[in-house]
Amino acid sequence: MFFINTLGKTKYKLALQAIMQGDEGKKPIDDYVIIGIPLYNSEETIASIILSCLEYADEVVCIDDCSSDKSAEISKDAGATVISHEKNRGVGGVAKTFFSYAKEKNASIVVLIDSDGQHDPGDLPKMIKPLSENKADLVIGSRFVSGGKSKDMPTYRKFGLNLINTVSKLHSKQHIRDTQSGYRAFNKAAINAVRFENEGMKSSLEILESISEKGLRILEVPTTIRYDLKNTSSLHPIPHGISVFSYALSTLSQKKPFLVFGLPGLIMVTIGALFGLRTINHVSEWTGVTVGPGVTFVWIGALGIPLLVSGIVLQYARKVLKDSIQQ
Repeated sequence: MFFINTLGKTKYKLALQAIMQGDEGKKPIDDYVIIGIPLYNSEETIASIILSCLEYADEVVCIDDCSSDKSAEISKDAGATVISHEKNRGVGGVAKTFFSYAKEKNASIVVLIDSDGQHDPGDLPKMIKPLSENKADLVIGSRFVSGGKSKDMPTYRKFGLNLINTVSKLHSKQHIRDTQSGYRAFNKAAINAVRFENEGMKSSLEILESISEKGLRILEVPTTIRYDLKNTSSLHPIPHGISVFSYALSTLSQKKPFLVFGLPGLIMVTIGALFGLRTINHVSEWTGVTVGPGVTFVWIGALGIPLLVSGIVLQYARKVLKDSIQQ
């Protein structure tokens, strides 16, 4: 459950409107644009983010996920619509609430941007423009395309992101270089295609999968995401990374079971056959090799057999199921 509170024309919004009168054309004229901001203890940064976003949108919506500070109050004063959760639901829960609201408002374009200053609102025009020109259905602000940057990103984060991105590419129809960017813009087709089965960080991949499965167009544009700021995330990166990676691996095992089970099994069987049996057959005093290593390799090969069989069976079963659905 959540409650909606909207402030009218506050002094902040009046000041902003005065500025915008002399700077028209930043927002697409024919589109109703809503910018969504996940809100959690961001009282120090949220006002400036909202005021910047209002230059490019018809409405800014903050989803307050049980903040303990004055983030919600400040957001209202800055001219945003605030939707408050009764309990903390995580990133996926925030996105789910935001998309439900956007559908009710019949939004043409929605954008998700963080409240901590990691994402630059100045990049909003190049996020929105491809949607307005019907050149894409989803636009991702990417750190890893040409021109994109990740300022002061820790090495362990780079490693984790590269691992998640690699696994995601193996099962995705579209090769997305930055699957974990939270800076995303959606047109109406993408808004309607998005599904939510998870309310945690796994939803970042789930959203991409649901859009990719519909055959919609995904475009990455360069952006800079900052890591040199204080309090940029309430989540520990290691458990978060493990959770997202496990979801990516689980999805890969469902879509390409032979790759996850069959191929490792085939490798293990091959190693066991080549090295295990050879070692056992050539045991002698002059070689100095004992039977122990050979038995180990045989066991490796034996363990690989059920993996190989499982991979083949699951891959075939998936093909049969897919063919029956298409018929």
